[in-house]
Amino acid sequence: MEQEEQAKKEEKDRKNKEAPYFMIQSVDRTLNILQSFIEERRPMGVTEVAKKLGLHKSVVHRLMLTLQAHGYLQQVADTDKYMIGAKAFELGAVYSSSTNLLDEGKQVLMQAVEEIGLTAHLAILDQGSVLYLVNVEPEHYKYLFGAVGQRAQVYHTSLGKSLTAWLPDDDVREILAGCSFKKLTDYTITSADAFMLELEEVRQRGFAIDNEEAGFGMRCLSAPVRDKSGSVIAAISVSGYNVPDDQLTPIGLKMKGFAAQLSRRMGYFGNQ
Repeated sequence: MEQEEQAKKEEKDRKNKEAPYFMIQSVDRTLNILQSFIEERRPMGVTEVAKKLGLHKSVVHRLMLTLQAHGYLQQVADTDKYMIGAKAFELGAVYSSSTNLLDEGKQVLMQAVEEIGLTAHLAILDQGSVLYLVNVEPEHYKYLFGAVGQRAQVYHTSLGKSLTAWLPDDDVREILAGCSFKKLTDYTITSADAFMLELEEVRQRGFAIDNEEAGFGMRCLSAPVRDKSGSVIAAISVSGYNVPDDQLTPIGLKMKGFAAQLSRRMGYFGNQ
């Protein structure tokens, strides 16, 4: 336990030294408190948050009370725990309404679900990980992934492959340096070099495949979405259990087509 606490202290000290000159400590701590609720996705008390962030309880308590006063946190009735407040949802709604990527993306995903019959996702690359923004499920069966707002590492998802395949190699290597490369199945990519080789195939095909790399029986196919400059700004995918081998390429090509359709809606008219 002492070693764990010492490791946390050293990591905290390292981050403090690396913090940009413009970083305001109180704002940084406040946002880290909100981030901890995003990561845990459950109510937490002051003590737990303070321990998670390596801060003194009194500091965290004051900051959480401030967030509560502004509606970003709310106390769970009859407990000493807090949860995300309505103001945080309101902020997220502003983000959702500020970009047509989500609206246009949902329309394209609905078409993909209707034609292919698998669960569809739209995601972006954010802080080196896959951030899910839109989820559309077929009516005849629901996987109930609940992926919206969740994150995944790039190395075991087809979305991660599509989002990184067209980045400079140095940028990809930097992202991979933060990946755990935990072996989730017998097919999981477990090294940066193997992932880089996979990206070469993704670029050649124009779409990516997760072939049971994140979970046994689960396959996922994705393709990149570009903005008017040609930069990859998002990726869309379909996923499901027990997708036949002979359907991987046909579905991948369909997703490439749907991604091209969404890219055109984003102003891109070049070749995918």
